[in-house]
Amino acid sequence: MGARKPADLLFASLADASRRQLLTLLNAGAQSAPALARKLNMSRASALGHLDVLREAGWVEVACDEHGEALYSKRSQAEKLFFAECTALQTPAGPEPGDALDAQAAAWAREWPAEDVNVYLIGQRLLRLSAHIDQALKEAAASQGILPAELLLLDALLTSGPPYRQSPTQLQKPLAMTLGGITKCVSRLEQMGLVERTPDPTDGRGILVRMKPQARKILEKILSEATYGTDWVASSHMAPERRATLSSLLRELQLYADAEAARRSGEGE
Repeated sequence: MGARKPADLLFASLADASRRQLLTLLNAGAQSAPALARKLNMSRASALGHLDVLREAGWVEVACDEHGEALYSKRSQAEKLFFAECTALQTPAGPEPGDALDAQAAAWAREWPAEDVNVYLIGQRLLRLSAHIDQALKEAAASQGILPAELLLLDALLTSGPPYRQSPTQLQKPLAMTLGGITKCVSRLEQMGLVERTPDPTDGRGILVRMKPQARKILEKILSEATYGTDWVASSHMAPERRATLSSLLRELQLYADAEAARRSGEGE
């Protein structure tokens, strides 16, 4: 356990988007806390707090220049250890020791021996993962001054393909939102100059929502600044073929869930 501690700290310290941004900035060389704070538009105290976490985890080291100002730089040894751990994560290993959820599931199985404990575990793990995904969405949206629902709406317009426009009704399915909620998001994004409403040429009374170039820049900025959430970082640690397998299994599970929801909805009508 003791041998794992340095690597564990390296990974844990990257859970915060601001700390990942600080490390990205330090790729350019040693810099002072005030300079880093200005570039990230945060207070000096906040920058120092994040830098302290990175220093304790082993990511950065600090030295003073000839004027006595503290300069922070990335430790190459930490980066080497980090990438070595990432490589190890892609190597198939033996069975992992059980975690708290496995213990919880074992207790559940004792109470309900006739049920498949994996069905219980799948639900419990998805619940915990959904919390990570929800937090990641909030962090990514907040980094660009928009709300999570607004970020999802922009993503839905982007994935609709050129000319990146949809009717509010078309947006309902990918967003799983009410028309009122979509209208509210569109109004805010329109005020920010990120979308515009235009008449629907196929429906005299309808409108289309079109994503403007400024909105695409926001989506690009989230990726270029590496403001990735915990869920994204966690997925990147998996080998590509395992990610593909997981994606396929989750799709299968979603299809079954969608079909069951549709069946229940039909029974209620």
